[in-house]
Amino acid sequence: MRIFETARAWIVPGDLGAHELEAFRPLGAGQAELHNGSSGGTTAEQAKEHIYHRAMISSIRSEMNKLSQLLSIPYVVFLTDKAGTILELVCSSQGTREEMDQAELRPGVSLCRQQSGMNAVSLAMEMNCIGVVRGTEHSDMTFKNWNCVCAPLQDNDTVYGYVDISFNRGEPIEFAIPFVQQIAENVMEKWMDKNPEMQQYRLEAALQEYKLTAREQEVAQLWLLEKSALHIGSELGISEGTVRNMLKSIYSKMRVNDRWQFVKRLTS
Repeated sequence: MRIFETARAWIVPGDLGAHELEAFRPLGAGQAELHNGSSGGTTAEQAKEHIYHRAMISSIRSEMNKLSQLLSIPYVVFLTDKAGTILELVCSSQGTREEMDQAELRPGVSLCRQQSGMNAVSLAMEMNCIGVVRGTEHSDMTFKNWNCVCAPLQDNDTVYGYVDISFNRGEPIEFAIPFVQQIAENVMEKWMDKNPEMQQYRLEAALQEYKLTAREQEVAQLWLLEKSALHIGSELGISEGTVRNMLKSIYSKMRVNDRWQFVKRLTS
């Protein structure tokens, strides 16, 4: 959802009822520990998450490196995973970095409502839209001098994490709402798509969907790079004829008839 596609694409604590606000009261230490628990995901799911996290971290660094010269005010950008755990902080200066260190805000710290109560990340997580939290609206008074705006990192209906920009509460907040949404869109639509590890993961996942054997996947990846059958055979230590037989099998499994259709199927 783009910020200007609706009259109101964000939410503030004042929009919530008393019962909803009560849900943002942080849990006690024992309850929070119980809430954390293990994700219970499979090894494959965990590996996928790690790949996405590394790509997200690389993406937010690239995006903020590009945008840093446009921001003249002190700021901190928080990148979290889908559970609200900080993956990366991008600080505008050494001073803001030291302030975050003093507040013990670092990768691994959770900003979900059970752990940290009301903040822009927890609000965005619970309401599934941009969250805007000002100064003393935060449960954690570490943020009492900060205004924070957070947007989901979303691809279609799947949320992979959250990006939050925080800055002094004396600064106008209006600019930050479209700004953070643009950051989120750029991370998901531009930087993530360019990330080599993400590209490789998506390619391997696509090839596995067609039930290609491990050797067929090797052949397919080299064929996608426009290598000849002779070159592929030499690189993999098999004959050119074997490569061509494998390509017939690959085409059959992927239901394509030629190289153009093969490339389009994997890159569209």
